Amino acid sequence: MRLLCIIIFLAVFLSASCVGAAAEKGSLQLTVTFDKEEYKANDPVSVSFALKNTGKEPVYVNKRFQIASKDSPKEDREIYFIAMSPKGEEMPYKAQPYKPGLPKSDYFVLLKPGEEAASEHKMNFKAFFEVNAPGEYKITAVYQNAYGKEIGVDAVKEEIKSKPVMIKISE
Repeated sequence: MRLLCIIIFLAVFLSASCVGAAAEKGSLQLTVTFDKEEYKANDPVSVSFALKNTGKEPVYVNKRFQIASKDSPKEDREIYFIAMSPKGEEMPYKAQPYKPGLPKSDYFVLLKPGEEAASEHKMNFKAFFEVNAPGEYKITAVYQNAYGKEIGVDAVKEEIKSKPVMIKISE
């Protein structure tokens, strides 16, 4: 009886891990959202993310959204930013490197067509970049997951860029 239960569990688990195995190119859309378009120099700048399945097949994604420098190893980031200053120069990432470890299995969700996974809370963008000088900043977020196989999930690993978002810092 116990062996039968194990076989049934493995059959269900293995078949579920094949669902949404790989995303079609362009089947996920990343959206980066700021709470407003214009800030004063000393205001916090809140940012959040959402991944939407725009394809025809279900796909697994990692919704932990671990933020790191684009120069960090893939295993240490799931989201990185390309931030352009008002002068048009790429801005350096200022936060200290952080080794987040493996994401919990709860972070992996199966998105059916039309569904989205959103960040659980807003983060202060100023923790990652100096955005105090007056002017317009152009921000692009990039999602790239490195995990999933560790728990039997074939999660999307392609790099997905958001559309650029402009925020303004006023004097």
